[in-house]
Amino acid sequence: MICPNCSHENEGGKFCVKCGTQLSSTSDETVIGPDNQPVQAPHQVSGTKEEYVSQPEPASNVQASQYVEGAKKISKSYFNSFVQVLKQPYSASVKAGEEQFINGIITIILYSLLVPLIIYFALKGVIGDLNDFGAEFFGESMDINPPFADVVIKPFIAYVIFIFLIAAFSFVAVKLAKVNSSFKEIVSRFASFLIPFVTILALALILSLLNVSLFIYLLFFGLVGAIFLVPALVVTSYSKASQEGLDKVYGILITYVLTFIALRIMGEMLFDSLVSAFSSIFGGGFY
Repeated sequence: MICPNCSHENEGGKFCVKCGTQLSSTSDETVIGPDNQPVQAPHQVSGTKEEYVSQPEPASNVQASQYVEGAKKISKSYFNSFVQVLKQPYSASVKAGEEQFINGIITIILYSLLVPLIIYFALKGVIGDLNDFGAEFFGESMDINPPFADVVIKPFIAYVIFIFLIAAFSFVAVKLAKVNSSFKEIVSRFASFLIPFVTILALALILSLLNVSLFIYLLFFGLVGAIFLVPALVVTSYSKASQEGLDKVYGILITYVLTFIALRIMGEMLFDSLVSAFSSIFGGGFY
């Protein structure tokens, strides 16, 4: 081993036998290079294989992968629940509890989005026919397009609020019947009963894209079902042994009255944006 101080060659040991300088360890051994200058020897590796130290994965990548895995679990859970409710709508819905609250939120969002999308694509099909008519008879396309924000975005927000209000009215009716249930459970059960009507609206959306006029009947049934049938199903799904509390019939009637009041108050949000869209397209003839 070469001493880094006096260049004396030592046979071993930790210190130079000539000058007493501490010698480098095996991993830091110094050798003499071609120009007679001390050069640090490369680090030795243990065993016959090199040891690599794995670098930690960036926190942003870990967080992104966690989000992806969480989204996969939620989507898988929702799909399984959706299929189960379609197979047995009532028996599966009456079992819905607070653990289905996230799935219920997704169902309400889907329902609230499908309604304005159906109207948007139906309106777009009608306007497309008008554009073709103008191009054929006047030699110039009318170039009319429905405003997406007025027809889809604003009504979507309004429908989300409206559906949550109906679920809240159902919760009030259940509480008046003196049934022990939480708001999350009512929303979960309400949304579970809403799944068949989401399926109907999805079919209506496909028909509106294909420009098949039958979509209007499915749209009407999907809207009426959510307003009249789902709250009644939610209230009647809670059975109680005692006769205390408000009768279910009166609870359902209260739900309907509150729903119509909400419909009257929110009519501007639900429908005026569509009227505004028609007005902007056809030159204000709707006011």
